[in-house]
Amino acid sequence: MSLPHVLLGLLAEESRTGYELERAMREDLDHVWRAEYSQIYPALARLRRAGWVLLKVLGPRRGPRRNLYRVTAAGRRELRRWLGAPYPVRGKDERLARLAFFDLLAPADRRAAMLAQERALAQEARELRSAPAPSGFRAVARRGAVEKLEAARRFLHTLGSETPEAAPASPLVPKKK
Repeated sequence: MSLPHVLLGLLAEESRTGYELERAMREDLDHVWRAEYSQIYPALARLRRAGWVLLKVLGPRRGPRRNLYRVTAAGRRELRRWLGAPYPVRGKDERLARLAFFDLLAPADRRAAMLAQERALAQEARELRSAPAPSGFRAVARRGAVEKLEAARRFLHTLGSETPEAAPASPLVPKKK
């Protein structure tokens, strides 16, 4: 997924300032995509260079100005292209990347790490379920986020009972002298 496309989606709904974009992402999309101002403004600049958004300067003649962004026809075409494209099959998954190196942990540390992650996943799922429900397909995206968290939690729970106790010597485990 790309931040510019998420921003195009928000701007396709209505013109917004960078502040309003960050707030909309935090309130409506935090469970599927997070971005800070330091990421949003460079992405908006790239969208402008591509001709996908236009900028209108608002505000007083003195003091900080406000920039209002709106999507162009070319931006809407790009958003439709992105929405219709197949999802990438491969990508980044920090949980699985960490799991790939669990052989480096002592068995007790490995079990503790899995249990901590399992608890964190359950807590995040509970928080999403109790948060005010968004409307439309944002509700569907939230439901998908909850199901993804639950699936990862179940996977870790199952893996905890299947993990072999005998791990190779680990460079992270201090050697006894």
